[in-house]
Amino acid sequence: MKSLSVLAADWYLSLRYGDLPPDIVEETRRAILNTIAVATAASGLAYGPPLRATALDLGGEGPAQLFGWGNKTSRTAAAFVNATLTAALAYDDSHTETLIHVYGTIVSTVLALAQENSIDGKEAIAAIAGASELTCRIGVIAPTAFHRNGLHPTGIVGAFGAAYAAARLLRLNHAQTVHAVGIVGNLASGINQCWVDGTWSQLVDNGWAAQAGITAATLARNGYTGPAEVLEGELGLFRSHIQQTDRRFDFDRMPRDLGRHWEMREIEIKPYPCGHVSQPFVDCALALHRQGLRIQDISAVTCLVADWMVPVVCEPLRRKRRPETAWHGRVSLPYTVAEALWSGRLNAESYRDEYLANPELLALVDRIDYRIDPSVNGGRAYKGWVQVRTHDGRLLEEIKSGENSDKRMPEAAFLEKIRRCLHTGGMGERYEAILAAVAGLDAAPSVSVLMSACEPARRGQEGR
Repeated sequence: MKSLSVLAADWYLSLRYGDLPPDIVEETRRAILNTIAVATAASGLAYGPPLRATALDLGGEGPAQLFGWGNKTSRTAAAFVNATLTAALAYDDSHTETLIHVYGTIVSTVLALAQENSIDGKEAIAAIAGASELTCRIGVIAPTAFHRNGLHPTGIVGAFGAAYAAARLLRLNHAQTVHAVGIVGNLASGINQCWVDGTWSQLVDNGWAAQAGITAATLARNGYTGPAEVLEGELGLFRSHIQQTDRRFDFDRMPRDLGRHWEMREIEIKPYPCGHVSQPFVDCALALHRQGLRIQDISAVTCLVADWMVPVVCEPLRRKRRPETAWHGRVSLPYTVAEALWSGRLNAESYRDEYLANPELLALVDRIDYRIDPSVNGGRAYKGWVQVRTHDGRLLEEIKSGENSDKRMPEAAFLEKIRRCLHTGGMGERYEAILAAVAGLDAAPSVSVLMSACEPARRGQEGR
């Protein structure tokens, strides 16, 4: 019987652009555009300079471009930095059932490798779509189980998707691809401890997954070996990382209907730069703000949440009410809802240091609490429920149910997000060129056409 990694390689290495449904092609274009934009936005903030310096220290000169600056470095350094940047604002994407952030790692891996391997636009789209699909399918073997064990599945599962992508772009044969996936199991990693103090370390999980995938594929190309049953084996990924004796793994689900049913359709690009589970609560807060609610009217705010969300974005409450860094704020439901109510927006320019220290905003954070909503279960849809008690005794309420929250971003809102992110990253003048390059990627003879559009007019050589 074939192993899961063999079955996945069978499908992925034979996948062609013409096999992709039209909506998957369009979603892949959006994934590319969103990855470039949010990484560029992060490059202009505090996260950027340490990453660029690291890329140039470790990677030197090379063929692969850094988003936001235009510096060129090695493929592994570029993939690492670009994927890490996509995570920095929590503005990327999530597969709804598993909460894995997929596109930042996969797009960064493919674009870094495509620039030196004569990859045309259609092949880049097929490689990104297929590797994204495999990332989702590995995740659904045990949805949310990594999170419940204190692990970050984006860095763990994402490394497998990146290994498949790298194997394809480096033109590995079938056996070498299986070895690459086996090898990457020893490189995949990610923990969540930085959620406690707001430090940045978790952000590198996307980037390390990309670098691990390229490293594993390169090792396999040069004759190194890895286990075929890296996923389902008795000492494989799932049984080593998730050790509850009563946990059942749905290994059969990974290859089921592969190429006919697309899990990738359940990836949602984030409309707001915060944790995925907080997104519908931001919808509620902004809806109340549009209706005229202002912070001087607010006596108390209650967010009704699923019980499993509490340790993620609600507790410890004292720490969540006083985030020490922007990243800390992005994983705090009380702070996130407060800033949305306070400013009437949440975008790439939110979570500034001055906001985190603003007495008026923090006084509002102190009036935000949570209560368990027993009607909410896990799954693909997330519910937001915000109740506001005003000083004059009114009770205002906004609900975004699982049926009407977290849907695909409307095109106008998506493009405004892209425009603002590029502006934040100092590349607002490249907006039209990047849009056109992504829209025409499937007709491009080389990915270099897209990367040329992403080259900034000024910033690339600064600080060299």
